[in-house]
Amino acid sequence: MVLQTSNKNGWFWYIPLHNNIVSVGVVAPFDYLFKGRTDYAQTYEEEVGLCSAVKDRVASAKRITGYFATKDYSYRSSQVAGNGWVLVGDAFGFLDPLYSSGVLLALKSGELAADAIVEGFEKGDTSAAQLGKWGDVFNEGVDRMRRLVCEYYGGFSFGKFVRNFPHLQGTVTDILIGDLFTNRVDKVWGPMESLYEAGKAPIPGWTAGTPASEAVEKSNELLLPEGRRP
Repeated sequence: MVLQTSNKNGWFWYIPLHNNIVSVGVVAPFDYLFKGRTDYAQTYEEEVGLCSAVKDRVASAKRITGYFATKDYSYRSSQVAGNGWVLVGDAFGFLDPLYSSGVLLALKSGELAADAIVEGFEKGDTSAAQLGKWGDVFNEGVDRMRRLVCEYYGGFSFGKFVRNFPHLQGTVTDILIGDLFTNRVDKVWGPMESLYEAGKAPIPGWTAGTPASEAVEKSNELLLPEGRRP
């Protein structure tokens, strides 16, 4: 279950697990969630207070672990393959799970990689070019889902979009359910940009961000609490 905070700066996941345990966590832009906020327990409680749907659900719950935190967890390798090896699933990359695309992308990368591997064996070619021939198509698909994720965090109103372009509602739905690997769905981007406020630029590609060497504070980081863990 995905539940949005009242200020619309972030969202909660609420996932039932086994033995009457529920995983609850909040996701929001780095600057909002971490800058000036170093007490993760306090941050969590403050965000719960901004989401009545979560607050009501956990009111009588008992915490069984400490507080976990991860920063800038989305990533992608610069290549999908090398001579004699291939990266698939989370080994290649991880996209913000807002739209629950992880399993789809993992399976699709495995499918595309398997085809390239089988073909490579048949030709006696296990070069990076052969084993990674699917990379461009896969990255284009990931970028389509990433675009919707970034639009959400940028405050884009999908409700307004559907009201203005009702004939494209099905196309947005197609992207969300995984129809990512075709340019047929690219017809939504122009109409989306037509609703931008004056001066707002289109969402940049995933390679257009600040280099890691210049954004040390945003490096991938996973903080684990003491005691019990899932």
